[in-house]
Amino acid sequence: MQKSFTPLLLSVFLLVSGNGVLSTLIPLRARLEGFSDITIAFIGSSYFTGMLIGSLVVPWVVLRIGQVRGFIICVLMGAVAILSLPSLIEPWSWVLLRGVIGLSLAGLYAIAESWFNGKSDNAHRGSALGIYSVVQYLGWSVGNQVFRLADPGGLTLFLVAATIVAGASLPLLMAPGEPPQRPKRRALRFGWLFTMSPVGFVGALLIGASNGPFWSLSQIFAADIGLTPAEVGTLMTAFMLGSATLQIPIGRASDTYDRRTILVCLCLASALLEIALARYGVTLQHVALYALAFALGSVVSTQYYVAAAHAVDRTGSEHAVETTSALLFLYSIGAISGPPIASYVMTSFGPAALYGYTALLHLALLAFTLRQMLYRAPPVLRSAEGRMPQP
Repeated sequence: MQKSFTPLLLSVFLLVSGNGVLSTLIPLRARLEGFSDITIAFIGSSYFTGMLIGSLVVPWVVLRIGQVRGFIICVLMGAVAILSLPSLIEPWSWVLLRGVIGLSLAGLYAIAESWFNGKSDNAHRGSALGIYSVVQYLGWSVGNQVFRLADPGGLTLFLVAATIVAGASLPLLMAPGEPPQRPKRRALRFGWLFTMSPVGFVGALLIGASNGPFWSLSQIFAADIGLTPAEVGTLMTAFMLGSATLQIPIGRASDTYDRRTILVCLCLASALLEIALARYGVTLQHVALYALAFALGSVVSTQYYVAAAHAVDRTGSEHAVETTSALLFLYSIGAISGPPIASYVMTSFGPAALYGYTALLHLALLAFTLRQMLYRAPPVLRSAEGRMPQP
């Protein structure tokens, strides 16, 4: 792990901590202000819409002004939008501002992930992304703890969130060394990405379609099977703790073996655990249910970065920004479309059908990845930074 990554990791930690405060604060404050459920849903959708737009805009921004200044602009835009929320308490203003926050965060995520991808060689990219992911989960957990320190009906938490996000620019300004190479093109090339890395392309889309409902509807599943609010919180904590557990080991394993093999194993484990949760979740003792949730979180949340690392192995470090932005766009498409489909399935077949639906998506990705492995050799793991892997 390069020492030059430490300031970037600190920036990511601060960024995600600030967003962790907002993830709980915005819907709760909206409810306190009397916003309707459909308005709160629009606010949530606006966030992902902003992320879609941000993933399209980032390559153009980085091409014009570079990663560091692009990161700072996104930080400032997000901080201003956060500070505007308590002074513009009106439904459609919040829909718009939440979209701006989503756009800024998409830019920050894309730049950070492309930095890790671009400055890591093929033999260490998975480990770097694993550490980056653990830092995200730690930041998210800290942000949710910060939320407990003040009344959500006041101004304090908005000021704290904006300050934390704004502070994310300081460590990056002190980062040693040069940022990754700027992209040569401003537009995302989805056809080119599919040609270069079919597994990365399809993986980002299907993982988003699975993770979207997994994180947004698991609470509904838990409530529908009779868990109390406190037990629902414990279940989600088990998912979250599991998500952080295997990030680094899986990242290191993917640096040693064909990343597609690791992805197949993760998809198989996810599908089996989801089928078990769908079949036995209602009847399990709480301790067993939490243990199953922990195990499922550990394999579900490691898939995206394995697929992303494989995609950059194929496209090359010099294309890290456009590759990462395109993957984020595809993931967001899946994350937006997945919850409505899963919600309809749950309404038709019961709450346990949520995990039947996500298991089918993981099996589909498993089958597609196996097919690609039959026709295409893995990239060569090189230790010389910036060298193009075999196509």
